[in-house]
Amino acid sequence: MADVVCERRPGPAGEVQEREINGKKFKLGTSLGKELEDKIAKVISVHMNAFAWSFANMPRIDPDFLCYQLTMDEKVRPVVQRRRKFNEDKRLIIREETQ
Repeated sequence: MADVVCERRPGPAGEVQEREINGKKFKLGTSLGKELEDKIAKVISVHMNAFAWSFANMPRIDPDFLCYQLTMDEKVRPVVQRRRKFNEDKRLIIREETQ
């Protein structure tokens, strides 16, 4: 099970550009201003040893912990949960928290 690789990853929120920092390639958002991009690059270059570049850089972390796959019985069909109804106060709070 240690060979399992997650196939689906969350994607970036917008367009990205590659930038090389200390010989390693990073992807930074194009929506960042030049000043913020330079600050992020500086932090990355100072803390290069904090990044894991491969599983070999994480010897004590079990890959099964990093990647989880939900196993489902193919004979069972999925069921849609019923929609929850909230009162007006709770709906406003939920809307504020999720925006």
